[in-house]
Amino acid sequence: MNKNLMLVVALSSSMSINALAKNKNDGNWIENYLDKNNGSELSQFTDYENNSRWYYNLRLHALSAVGSSTDDNSNQLEASLRLRGKTMFTDDLGFTGDFWIKAQENYNKMDGETVNDYDDLDEDATWENFIVGVESNKYGALVYAKHTANWSVFATDIGMHGANNIQGEAGGKNAGKIIYKNHFDNNLFIHTSYDLNSKIIGLDLGYQTDNIYPFRADSYGVYFSVHNGQPFLNSGFNSSIIGNVDTDSKTKSDTDYNRHSDDLLTYSLSGYKQFGVKGRAGAVVAYSDREDDVSKDVIRERGYTEGGLGLSVSVSYQYLPDGFTGWAPGVTASHDEFNDKFIPLVQYFITPQIRVWGGHVFVSNGANSTQIEFQADF
Repeated sequence: MNKNLMLVVALSSSMSINALAKNKNDGNWIENYLDKNNGSELSQFTDYENNSRWYYNLRLHALSAVGSSTDDNSNQLEASLRLRGKTMFTDDLGFTGDFWIKAQENYNKMDGETVNDYDDLDEDATWENFIVGVESNKYGALVYAKHTANWSVFATDIGMHGANNIQGEAGGKNAGKIIYKNHFDNNLFIHTSYDLNSKIIGLDLGYQTDNIYPFRADSYGVYFSVHNGQPFLNSGFNSSIIGNVDTDSKTKSDTDYNRHSDDLLTYSLSGYKQFGVKGRAGAVVAYSDREDDVSKDVIRERGYTEGGLGLSVSVSYQYLPDGFTGWAPGVTASHDEFNDKFIPLVQYFITPQIRVWGGHVFVSNGANSTQIEFQADF
């Protein structure tokens, strides 16, 4: 495990204890959990006088992507249930949780052959999030989690799913993490994670005027992040590249490949900016050192490399319609050392909770695709 990374995490955590805390009835883990407009309330677990509230959401999501021809396509249908909230023990300390389970069905074709077939949403049911722990309004949240190693990469979660290149940890949302997270009242932000299985560490330090996901007018955030896992790039339709891979190593990871080194660090600088309620932009610059001398063509072909993935940049912009109803065009563009990607897209908000969108993915390696999605939240 990288000693310098451990030192940064320890110092950052110790400094946060002495800082002033942000409360404003907004959880450090469950954002805006006291807002009655968020989800369907569970009255038996809700007590506003004690700042306790639990609620649930139902979501339907469908995605369909077609490659260079209809012989190659990827289709996904998801139904999910998410329970979130916090129960206060004292004026400052409470129990918090985020339990999000998804049932997913895939239907895929490769070269005209069906490789996955629908079987009535019985293919896969997994935890998207499984987060449980304690939260102090003053000192932040400490939780056991199935979640990502870094948090601030979600600043670029705009538009179509999987559209940008962030070099996030390739394991994605894995269980077995201990996470500390806090948004202080002076707008400083910290998120640290430690994976009990792979020993992967993630760290985010930033400044945000509001949390990443709410579309708050004129809010913004800037973040520095680092992890010692496996950086990941999406390089087109059914194509990706994973860094820090060594098939002969015993250094654990959260993917099917072990890591070449636990000292290879991936750094990123990311941020988001909300322009009133008319638009939203996100960007990330990431870097991991390419330590090997394998050619880019070989790496693209096999999909992994022992070293890092070099420099990558991704930017997105999404127009937001009045009242979150109507047309909402957007664009994502990214550059890395293996490919360039440009994605024009358009969303249509039927209501603020129901939307459809689609776009075309242009990739310099020719792995283009067209993608359409539908999402409804209840």
